[in-house]
Order: sequence, then C-alpha cells, then structure tokens
Amino acid sequence: MSISKFAKIDPSVKIGENAIIEDGVEIERNVVIGHNAIIHSNITIREGTSISDNVIIGKDNGKVIIGKDVSIGANCVIYADTVLEDGVTIGDFVSIREKSKIGSFSKIEGKVTLESNVVVGRHSRIENDSYVCKNSLIGNYVIVGMKSLVLAGIRITDGKVINPRSTISDDL
Repeated sequence: MSISKFAKIDPSVKIGENAIIEDGVEIERNVVIGHNAIIHSNITIREGTSISDNVIIGKDNGKVIIGKDVSIGANCVIYADTVLEDGVTIGDFVSIREKSKIGSFSKIEGKVTLESNVVVGRHSRIENDSYVCKNSLIGNYVIVGMKSLVLAGIRITDGKVINPRSTISDDL
C-alpha cells in the first residue's frame, strides 16, 4: 500500500492491499477502497462511496469528483476531468473517458464504454455491453438497452427507452 502524506483521508476509510493513493486526494468518511486500486492526484471521493478492486481513477492526470454513496465495480477505469454525481452505480469492467459526467442516481452496467465528453443525465441506465461514442448527451430517465451503440455527437432526450442491440445514429 502506498499512500501519499499529502492525501487527506478520513480515519474511517478502509483501504485494500496494494492500493495507491497519490498527492492531493481527498477521501471523506465511510469510504471503501479495494485492493490494487490506484487513485491518482487531485481526486475527491465523497462519503459512503465504495470502490472495488483493480480500479483506476484519474488516469491521464486531471480532477475527478466522485459524489456521495457512489458504487464503482471491479476493473474500471475512470479518466481525468470526470464527475460522478451522488448515488451513481458503475458495474464491473467499465471505462469512462475524460471530461464525462454521470448524473445522480444513474446506473452504468458492466462492460460499458463511455468515450470522452459524454454526459449522462440523472436516473438513467446504460445496460451491459453498450458503447457510447464521444460528445454524446443522454438525458434524464433514459434507458439504453444492452449491447447498444450510440454514435458520436448524438443527443437522446429525457425519458427515451432504447431497445437492446440498437445503433443510434440520429438524435432522439
């Protein structure tokens, strides 16, 4: 385990074996960090969050804010300049590229990739094995069915339901 002396970590935080926490990290109370996790510089993790094993947060060096009561599954990579709002759930093997934002109480299921500059609204769900290309906007209360593809720059408005195995090439 390697924890920077310049990290601010509440005494209640539980940190797994071989975890790395770099300078400028702030971790609030009742957070759990899994084994082999890497938390890069300038990351804020709010209270009650759970980060599973083998997760990398802040890849490519930039600010990341993780809200309260967020759950991040195993083997995920969350790149720089990303925000996960309160109550977000991230499944296993998810990649969230830089400059993305996930709205409160949204769920990103397993094996999903969000390219750079993707915004997912509040209370939305992106199901397993889906891929969202860069510069896309997914509104509030949207469901993207499993194994779907959302092409670059697409806008999906609030409340839409995308069938599984869909390719979205036009705004909805």
